[in-house]
Parts: sequence; C-alpha cells; structure tokens
Amino acid sequence: MEAPSDLAAWEPPAQGGTPTPPTDSPLPMYLLAQQARRAEGEERQRLAWNLNQLLEEMAAQGGGRPEADAFHRLLEGGNLDGLVDADGRSCRATAVESLLALGFPYALEVRPEDLEHLKNAPVPGTRLSPPPGGPFPALAVGLGALALQVVLGLTGAVVPGGLLILQGLLTLLSLTLLTVAAVGSPLYRGALALLTVVSGVGLGMVLVPDVPAGWAAGLGGLVAAFLAALRKS
Repeated sequence: MEAPSDLAAWEPPAQGGTPTPPTDSPLPMYLLAQQARRAEGEERQRLAWNLNQLLEEMAAQGGGRPEADAFHRLLEGGNLDGLVDADGRSCRATAVESLLALGFPYALEVRPEDLEHLKNAPVPGTRLSPPPGGPFPALAVGLGALALQVVLGLTGAVVPGGLLILQGLLTLLSLTLLTVAAVGSPLYRGALALLTVVSGVGLGMVLVPDVPAGWAAGLGGLVAAFLAALRKS
C-alpha cells in the first residue's frame, strides 16, 4: 500500500489541554489582580497601580464583547475589592470607567452597585477627605463663632438686637442637631440646610444699613456647615 502523495502537507491534529492564551488576552488583568490581593503595603499599591494602567490601556484601545466580558468577570468576581493604588485610585472604579469607555451597548451593562462605587470613589486631587473627630470640628467652630459674636456684643462693637439673638438660637439649634443626628438622615440634612441659610443671612447683615451685623456667627456657621457636609456615615 502506497503512502499518500501529500504526506508532507499533513499536520497532526491539535492535542487536548488548555491552549496558550494569545498575547492580547485579558489574562494579565486577572494575574495582576490576584497578585495585588495577595500582596500587602506598598507592594499591593504598586501592583494596583500597574493594574489601573493596564485597565486604562485596554479601554483606550477600544474593544467589543471580549473586553466587556473581561471587565465584567473582574467586577463580578470581587477580584478588585479593596485594591487602591498609591494615588488613591480604586481599581474597581477604574474597571467601571473602562467598561463605560467601551460605549454602547456595553456601558448599559454596568451594574448599579458598580456605578455607585464609581460615584463615591475618591478622585485624586479633587475630592476632600472627611475631617477627623466626627461632629466635634463643626461644633467647635460653630460655638467658637457664637462666643465671638457674644464678645462683640458685650464690647459694643456690634449693637445687640432681636435678629442677632434669633440667629444665635437657630445656629445653636442647628449645631445640636448636627451633633446628635445620624449623618445623611433627613434631620441631619435639614439641620445642615438651616445652619447654611441662617449663617448666610447673618453674614449678609453687614450689607444692610442700621441692622446689627452677625458676621462672626455667620462666617463661623458657614465653616461649620462645610465641615458637617464633609462628614461620612
């Protein structure tokens, strides 16, 4: 029996086993994520930074269903939870941004909880950190401003009047509610709005002739309201 004439062109069938991923496979993302989760300290931050760079590069190159699925697997598996680089960038937030960058229809597939994480993720250099000490910084500033306003009245620098007394009482009420109310609750938001309005009006009294100016309590109240707004639950 003669051998086939095209024996030289014959190729053996592919053998079983896991194929080697192509060079453009999203596998490096998973490897970096796993390495970062196992690392600690500065090494963890360094690997998280590398992962963020890789995610951004993939998003910049564009893509389709394979890239979107890769981002989904990273997010849904919790592989990125707790990974933050030295610049304060969350890897999970970067992955969400990368998925959104793929455009329609993949941007519509982002889960609500991932969008919420992106919304609340710190933006390096733009988002202020909440002040330490809970409600006490805002309380201290507000009470200090009220005390200064009282001193100004006692020394005759500001003529006391009914509006100043009302401003002081409302400011004190607002500070008390901001101290005892849960952050983000309707009562907390109402007290914050009241303090802002009262302080703004008190500061604006300077521009009204023949009206006692509550500028000290107004200025301090606005600073206290700002500190209270930065608080986290």
